[in-house]
Amino acid sequence: MMTFRVALSLGQGIQDYFNKGIIYKHGDMIARNPEDLMKMYIDAGATEMYVRISTKRHNDGNAGSGSPYHARVHNLEKSLDYCRVAAKLKIPINPEIMLAYTYMDFGVQEAPDFKDYPEISKPNKPWAEYSLQEMNEVLEQYGSLVAGEILSTGCVVDYWNLGNEANYGFGGVNLGLKTAVNPALENKKAEEMYLLPELGADWLTGNVWCHNGHMMAALAKGIQKVAPKAKFSTHITTSVCTEYYITTYFRTLKENGFEFDHVGISFYPTSVAAYIHDPVGNVKKMIETVHQQLGVQVFIAEYSYPSERMKSGPFKDWDHPIPGYEVTPEDQARFTADFITWSKKNGVCGIRPWGPDLVGDWEPMSMFSLDLSGKIATAKPVMDVFNQISESP
Repeated sequence: MMTFRVALSLGQGIQDYFNKGIIYKHGDMIARNPEDLMKMYIDAGATEMYVRISTKRHNDGNAGSGSPYHARVHNLEKSLDYCRVAAKLKIPINPEIMLAYTYMDFGVQEAPDFKDYPEISKPNKPWAEYSLQEMNEVLEQYGSLVAGEILSTGCVVDYWNLGNEANYGFGGVNLGLKTAVNPALENKKAEEMYLLPELGADWLTGNVWCHNGHMMAALAKGIQKVAPKAKFSTHITTSVCTEYYITTYFRTLKENGFEFDHVGISFYPTSVAAYIHDPVGNVKKMIETVHQQLGVQVFIAEYSYPSERMKSGPFKDWDHPIPGYEVTPEDQARFTADFITWSKKNGVCGIRPWGPDLVGDWEPMSMFSLDLSGKIATAKPVMDVFNQISESP
């Protein structure tokens, strides 16, 4: 029987909090650096680490036209530090090859840039002018290169994740981006998809996802040159999704060459409770449908439930209670335990709590509470859930 994956892992950007003098505590354990914090997670039931990687290679402070924050925390040079921690602690790591220069998710579309990789043979023109074949030739080379860099740290990789919440595109073939692969995409907006049947699944199939399948396949082929037994997944958000949408997405990728071993979703139940009547029931139906129709297990690639109301920041409306649960530390733990218990019986292979240690604006969603001094972050009850559920079938 396969072990349920618990990707309780360091949040990228965690060093910022240690630089502020914050100390993390769970029971008798204390962490003053990332390695000790990861040891704390392993003690709490973690079975793997995670790292998100952009195509920006160097940690040089230059973000270009991208996000300075994401350029700093997701560049390859910085990301390899997480791989070294995984190697030292002898725990597998799940790299997410984002294929954006600094960052992308379902709400942020950004193309890759390979200017930092002179060893990659590529046409001398902007990525937006590449044909699909030209892109795939570069992606295969990049896959081999980045996989080689990651594995050279001595870490073990069980699964490679390609893209990040790639509902609206991957690798520059995205809604709102200029690309010779499909010029119609440049002037398309996500909001237009909301007005179409099934949130635009059929339009996206013929205009975006079919191309993305070929691109993911090329990237995977390159990775497999270095890691022949590599296993793959990708993930999308469930906040703009239906059962038809999610099965069509993954089926389209497979029909266009991308062979995945798991499929992934982002699930923040309280983020959509204000406008979706039963967000938990909806996602459970999606999981069951994918498992039954596609015959693969689902990995919860991003998850969190708040312990208190969100006070500020871009996620301040992600705190709407769901039926049967309150927004409290106790119900953060209770909902998490209940959802994992259900998941283990219904085709889910693992879960990744998102940003468990990021105690800025994300603190209510995290697994730690800062004291009044702002220097001691103490684990909430949810940290004890993973060892408890690991003992159940």
